[in-house]
Amino acid sequence: MSGSFDVAHALDGGICDRERAWTFIRGFAAAWGDALAEDDGTPRAELAQAEAMLGCSLPTALHEFYTLVGSRPHLVANQDPLLPPHEVFVHDECGGVLVFRSENQGCAFWGGAPYRP
Repeated sequence: MSGSFDVAHALDGGICDRERAWTFIRGFAAAWGDALAEDDGTPRAELAQAEAMLGCSLPTALHEFYTLVGSRPHLVANQDPLLPPHEVFVHDECGGVLVFRSENQGCAFWGGAPYRP
C-alpha cells in the first residue's frame, strides 16, 4: 500500500455519511493499487437484472457500492467476499434477510432486511 494514503487522517471525524464513505474508498483503492475508474462498477443493467430476479430493489447504499467498485473483486473478496449481484439472495428462513456477503467457507452470511418499494 502506498505511503501517500493516511488512513488515520482519512478517518478523522468518522464516516458520517455515504459520500464520505465513497471518498474514503476511492482514496483507499488508489493507494492499494489503481484509482477507481468509471468502468470499475457493476453495470447498471446487471444490477437491474439482479433486482428483477430478487423481486426487490437493492438498498441504496449497496446499489451505490456496487456501481462504485463492483468489478474490483480484489477490494471486496479477500475474506468474506461481497457476493456478485447475481448471487445476492433473500434468505427466507431468516425472515427475508437480503444476503450480500458470505463467509469465505460458507459458514455465515451478512445481510439486512430487503427493501420493498
